[in-house]
Amino acid sequence: MIVFAARTDIGKERKVNQDFCIASDDRPHLFILCDGMGGHQSGDVASRTAAESIETYIRTQSALDYDAEKAERVLKGAVSYANNIVFTRAMGQEALYGMGTTADVCMVDFDMLYIAHVGDSRVYLLREGLLRQLTTDHSYVEELVQNGIITENEAKCHPNKNVITRAVGTNRKLECDFMSLQLQQGDQILMCSDGLSNMLTESEIKNMLISGEDPAVVTENLIRRANENGGKDNITAIVIKKMLKEEA
Repeated sequence: MIVFAARTDIGKERKVNQDFCIASDDRPHLFILCDGMGGHQSGDVASRTAAESIETYIRTQSALDYDAEKAERVLKGAVSYANNIVFTRAMGQEALYGMGTTADVCMVDFDMLYIAHVGDSRVYLLREGLLRQLTTDHSYVEELVQNGIITENEAKCHPNKNVITRAVGTNRKLECDFMSLQLQQGDQILMCSDGLSNMLTESEIKNMLISGEDPAVVTENLIRRANENGGKDNITAIVIKKMLKEEA
């Protein structure tokens, strides 16, 4: 059994919330987080369009019991489908030109977690008190870190920190990361936009997840702290918890 909560907030400095998220209790459980980019309203359009397109595509598939191969095909297909829709809309309307969005998709089927990832939104796993980032940022700064040009500490304050190298809708073709993980009792998954991960340290995130609070309370606390720390961007958090037997 899993419990979950999802929340998004405009933050303290933005005029429009370009984040969009979906959390569904239908089987398989489906969680989608998109952080849009683009001028005026176009980032908002990109994130909503992508998230809703991904959900529609996955729900039209006939798979009842997923394995890694089926899940990879479906999730990558969903992201590709959304990419085509967002790209076509962006090319067809001058006001939307250049829009795009990150996309993280988590699908939970029984004890399996399947993840599709594009951009610099993140998916974390808290297991037995240890917090681990499951996704790798598709960003210019992350490439510098991976190539040993700058350190992780230098990356945190790099002036090009928000430049992403992959986004849904900005090109006709898109490469999407995929991974799978067997969930254990007590595991917690955090999906978040960079408006949260840039405002909180991993220590702060871990402490809130291990607090024992209900996911709804945890998401509220994470967003509140991100705003207290500056709230410079839109903030979205989805917390998914695999219940312990004694909690179920």
